[in-house]
Amino acid sequence: MCVTQKITRAGLVLFTLLAAALPLKSFALSCKEAGTNSVKQVITLDKPIVVSTSSLTAGTLLWRSQTFSSTFKCEDTDGYPRGEDAYLYWDPTTLMQSIHKSLEVGVTYHSVDYKPSPSAKTLVGPGTTCRPDGRGGCKSPAQSQTVTVEYSVYIKATGQQPPQNGQITDNSQYALFQVDGVGGLNNRPNSNFRAYIAGLGNIHFISCNPQITVVANNGTLVNFGKIPARNAVTGKIEKQVPFSVQANLTGAGQDCQGQTLMASFSTTYPTQDTTTILPTTNSGFGILISPADNPTGWIPLKTPVPLGYVNGSVISTNFLASLKWLSTTPKEGTFNASANIDVTFK
Repeated sequence: MCVTQKITRAGLVLFTLLAAALPLKSFALSCKEAGTNSVKQVITLDKPIVVSTSSLTAGTLLWRSQTFSSTFKCEDTDGYPRGEDAYLYWDPTTLMQSIHKSLEVGVTYHSVDYKPSPSAKTLVGPGTTCRPDGRGGCKSPAQSQTVTVEYSVYIKATGQQPPQNGQITDNSQYALFQVDGVGGLNNRPNSNFRAYIAGLGNIHFISCNPQITVVANNGTLVNFGKIPARNAVTGKIEKQVPFSVQANLTGAGQDCQGQTLMASFSTTYPTQDTTTILPTTNSGFGILISPADNPTGWIPLKTPVPLGYVNGSVISTNFLASLKWLSTTPKEGTFNASANIDVTFK
């Protein structure tokens, strides 16, 4: 498995017409959090979030939240018996352009980063479905369904300069997404779940620029060696190879001490799911990453894990790269795959 190296603050590691004719109100889907009927979640940065002044290149990850998992119950409120899909409608209040120009705030869903844009939406699953009436049609109202959404919030640099004093001043709440149906946003109050981000005023830019490197069994490369294709058993972990991520803080800046470093993995290669990197889409095997002390605790891509607390000059954290068979007839030959590791502050 190949490791491509690029170091900023982030080190890089391994490896139909009928519907259009219907009035809009006939597509009103109400989706609330199952069990609680909650229609609002505010993800608040309630503690200081520190960002390195070296991380101003556009697209650089500055911070990522924990992963949230919410289940929503959707109901047909306007008699659309055929059922309709549920979506995440991004930036439903069209206010996110008001966030400071040095920051891009978005949502990671299914390991894809979405920059919220008004009118854009992403499918999450069936919100309601047909209840057969026994005559080839559907009873009204449609059958309620639940959809589960796992997501996290990210903050990236845009390439524009932060405030001169390094402090973001913003006490507003911004709606990230609304769970709603195919016909558009339901504007009835308290009918549909929205997730908000707040507390951006806790973001402060500091001088801390750790140098990130990877140490593996072939320098900065994880080498699995020769593996016989005849060993392939679907679902079996064939081999695990250790590597470590090191953060050198010598001369990294006066504000590093006392910070907790976090890491998240990503890749430009194909993936099978949120944890499995594929050398090619038809390789028949994939690469997964786990903590060294939890060999099968697969780390989802774009999900933060702790590297350590800065109280010295070097932090070193151990991981495992695992080769997993996905087919009994894997593709033979040399393969390469890579993954980036972004290092941020907690």
